[in-house]
Amino acid sequence: MDALRRQLLRHAALGAATLAGCGAVRAEPLTSGSPAFNAVPARPRSGLVRIVGTTFARLFEPGADGAKPFGLAVDLLDAILIPAGHTPRYEFYPWLRAQSMIEHGPAQVLVGPYRTPERERLMRFSRQAFYEDALVFYARRREEGLWWGDFQALQRLSIGAVQGWVYGERFEQSRAALSVTVVRDLATALRMLQVGRLDLIAANQRNSEPVIQELGLGEQVALCAPPFAQLKGHFAFSREPAGESWLALVDAGMQRLRASGELQQMAARRGVALPE
Repeated sequence: MDALRRQLLRHAALGAATLAGCGAVRAEPLTSGSPAFNAVPARPRSGLVRIVGTTFARLFEPGADGAKPFGLAVDLLDAILIPAGHTPRYEFYPWLRAQSMIEHGPAQVLVGPYRTPERERLMRFSRQAFYEDALVFYARRREEGLWWGDFQALQRLSIGAVQGWVYGERFEQSRAALSVTVVRDLATALRMLQVGRLDLIAANQRNSEPVIQELGLGEQVALCAPPFAQLKGHFAFSREPAGESWLALVDAGMQRLRASGELQQMAARRGVALPE
């Protein structure tokens, strides 16, 4: 029955992508003589969709001087929501606040969180991930050898981690034995690394490269190898009933774009690693 229900959900959501759907609050249930269809999430009506996140390189970036935001997430959500009669509105906030806007309202879609058991208690995640990141350490130039894959060797070092970021199971299991300083953003962490207040910073490579270049630290900061995790990013939605409708719509659209090859083309244009 679970397999049948999932199949029915996918077919219903695919239909929703080509029909008018709903705004942020009101929803209209599907109707059918079949009892199974009565369990399908309500179909969203056309209207404004609030999409929130923080700046993620290549995925979700604000346009210059008020221009439209850009990145793979924008490309995907435009291709899914606009044909279904919705008007996406992209908004940028500090990462913890953006997450709160999904957990407690009033936004409908959160861009880019990694999936964790803790977060799954607070929000729904798209079935399909739309990007994959390498989680890595950065050190000062000529100190890359501080990391060679052994967390036990880091116990006497000062390590920076960004507030609200997820670093994967290996890092979290080792965190209690490490000296971890939580900082508000990646730029702050990089400056602290530069002046010797940190020995290493934990970050994802995709987000870090443009910030390092923007701060002019390309000759002072170096990537350590190997990566300590590979994490996949999703779209997320409220755990309220309306969130299930948005999840179904976005998942159906992602499935359609992947099947047509458009998803792969979009990811290649943006230089984003697409999960299998």
